Amino acid sequence: METQAASPGLGVSLQLKDCIEELLRFTLSSSVNGTFEIDIALSKDYCSALLQDDPSNLFPNSTDLSEGVPSYPLYKHLAASLYQAISSEALPRTEYKLAVMHESSSLKQKEEEWTGVIRAKGSHLLNVLKSVDFELHVQEPYFSLLRSIKYLVCADGQKTIEGRCAVGHYNKIEPGAFILFNKCLLLQVQDVHHYHSFREMLEAESLQELLPGVDTVEEGVQVYRKFYPEEKERSNGVLAICVKKPVSQPSICLGTMLSELSYAGVQKLLGFVCTVGTVSEALPPPASTLISSFLLPHNPNAKGSTLTDGARAMSKHVNRSSDSYWGSFSGSDSNKNRVALDVISDLITHCCWINVHIVPPHGVVFEIRVANGYGARWSKDGIKFIGFLEPYMEDGYSKGWRH
Repeated sequence: METQAASPGLGVSLQLKDCIEELLRFTLSSSVNGTFEIDIALSKDYCSALLQDDPSNLFPNSTDLSEGVPSYPLYKHLAASLYQAISSEALPRTEYKLAVMHESSSLKQKEEEWTGVIRAKGSHLLNVLKSVDFELHVQEPYFSLLRSIKYLVCADGQKTIEGRCAVGHYNKIEPGAFILFNKCLLLQVQDVHHYHSFREMLEAESLQELLPGVDTVEEGVQVYRKFYPEEKERSNGVLAICVKKPVSQPSICLGTMLSELSYAGVQKLLGFVCTVGTVSEALPPPASTLISSFLLPHNPNAKGSTLTDGARAMSKHVNRSSDSYWGSFSGSDSNKNRVALDVISDLITHCCWINVHIVPPHGVVFEIRVANGYGARWSKDGIKFIGFLEPYMEDGYSKGWRH
């Protein structure tokens, strides 16, 4: 069933970029709720985190995948990177190489393996999508009933027939055609039966194969009436589209790709660098969390003090940069807080180096840097702001990081 009784889309115009986001969301959510057919080798908590939204995020979503902390939900950034990688048959590469920390010596070999996975599985996914003849959208709970169809078999009590009004492209659907439902579920047409009305169809076909859970023909007619007015039904007739589930599914192609990329490959697609101390199963914290911890009061018990943790940290760095990167930092607490917020916002928006790695004595940290090497650190989960960072330099500690 669909919200509006629109004609189906023709699959000839289907592009990977039009369905990759929904396909990834479907794959991850199916893995989380335990209904996915294969193990994608990513934990349920990890998949849930990729799906998590950040409604408090005030930063605009950037179309540039090479910079900025990825916005939540992360699966959208991941989907865009996957599309880019599959289309170019190559992993996304950062434009900048920072002398912050040596990348893992095994990274080149890993990247070659990931590129091979993307080429092979991406090609398979594209071939599956090329087979699509039509696209349809089905509302819940009927979509879940369709996706529960067993491969290549028709079991009792399963929804294997989709009823539609015979308008537009619906009349072009023939046995053997492939239909992509909700941009993620591929079903093949076994047969198409024509009827004058939904009542006639419901009386001739199996109720449980059309509308599982509906007990009477009258009740079934009322279900279809929510989507099609009686006049449209009378003037066009209706179709019973009998379907089966082929083994080749776009979601399985994508799930297999994710399982072979594993955590480190997903991190690469999210824009992470890989160093010796990188925590491979980590994800970037939400931008709203980074800002919230940055804005915590530095001394909440001091009467009249409104300086934030971020502004206090910035006061330690303003005199270290010969190129005045940190800007003018003076005046009231309010002014200092504003300047510090502008700086951290710029770092979050334009960073090109992102990592979750082990840094003594802080332990696991989330770190970002922009092209000229300036950056910032938080705790792994982003709930504690640690401080700003100067560009890497030899003997930086002994020189007080002045440059």
